[in-house]
Amino acid sequence: MGLLAVTYEPASAARVRHSIADDLANRDITQESVEDVVLVASELVGNAVLHGTRTDGDLDVAWDVERDAVVVQVLDGSPELPRRRTATPRDTGGRGLSIVAAISLDWGVRRTTQGKLVWARVPIAFA
Repeated sequence: MGLLAVTYEPASAARVRHSIADDLANRDITQESVEDVVLVASELVGNAVLHGTRTDGDLDVAWDVERDAVVVQVLDGSPELPRRRTATPRDTGGRGLSIVAAISLDWGVRRTTQGKLVWARVPIAFA
């Protein structure tokens, strides 16, 4: 299992992407699967950064390789639950959870004593 604590800054999504990609590259997972996992992780972290605050503490990002999927989890200090939006072609945002839902086998959220945990199971293939 990989684990990373990052701050509420846009650059944190890039740090998470690189850490997960480096870890998965060493596990004989196809490049396409790695890219899907990295995209989902980036969307989850981006949402937490966008809708959270620095006073919520750090974001804890974890990923675990299962037999047929990678489970990505983002724990943040905000009690606000994420919600899918319907974006119009002119909207510059609002597609993150739709992207997560389209790529993932399933995803969800649960409240914790620290805030909330958003997770997604992304299917993978091995090379």
